[in-house]
Amino acid sequence: MAHVEWSVYNIELIMTFLMEAIFISTLVLLLQDFAILRLAKTQAEIENSRLQLRTAQAENLLLKQQIHPHFLFNSLNTLKALYKKDLALGEHYLIQLAGFLRAAVTLNDSMVTTLEEELDFCQNYLEMQKMRFAEALEWDIKINNPEILKFSIPTFSLQPLAENAIKHNRFTKQHPLRITIEQKGSYISVSNTMNLKEPNETSLKSGLANLAERCLIWSGNEIIINNDGTTFSVSFKINTDENHNY
Repeated sequence: MAHVEWSVYNIELIMTFLMEAIFISTLVLLLQDFAILRLAKTQAEIENSRLQLRTAQAENLLLKQQIHPHFLFNSLNTLKALYKKDLALGEHYLIQLAGFLRAAVTLNDSMVTTLEEELDFCQNYLEMQKMRFAEALEWDIKINNPEILKFSIPTFSLQPLAENAIKHNRFTKQHPLRITIEQKGSYISVSNTMNLKEPNETSLKSGLANLAERCLIWSGNEIIINNDGTTFSVSFKINTDENHNY
């Protein structure tokens, strides 16, 4: 009888140990799951903070590059020269400049705009430069599908590329600079002939880095840069998703 009582006692003791072991194991697993979830949440918060920082940096760079002081100085000097040479041409240039500045202020309110609005803004700029450089500058806009004009691209994405082409290349009447803005499927491309000035690519790289960052944040797509030594081009995706959340 005593042997039986001892066995029951041991069974109860074993069961108690098992219950404690299960409880401790369960507690450890719960703590482990909590730690994993907490770590994932912390990593997500860090990534979100980095994204917000990158967005803020891109927005700051965008504000800095919208209208450079040198552009205004060049515009006023061009306007002065045109008025002396051709009063009607000077009047036309002044109207274009006013429209350009008005559009710049309007577009400043949004990080994205329609392809049509951005093309109008860039065309306004190129028409002013054409009056300034005459036959030394040639440009063309090619849109294969007019329906794509209603879709979106980052604000101030085309005009700075055209401005970079003018700023970083030498060109004359005999050897003009050719700028082409062309739709290629769901991409928009800005290309130009090359005859680079003295090597100084700091501002060029800064502008391209800004555009690349904004395209990546906005659509998740990278810009495509091609340079074959004679032609330089930058292409990026047009957002054709009507349900895209800006």
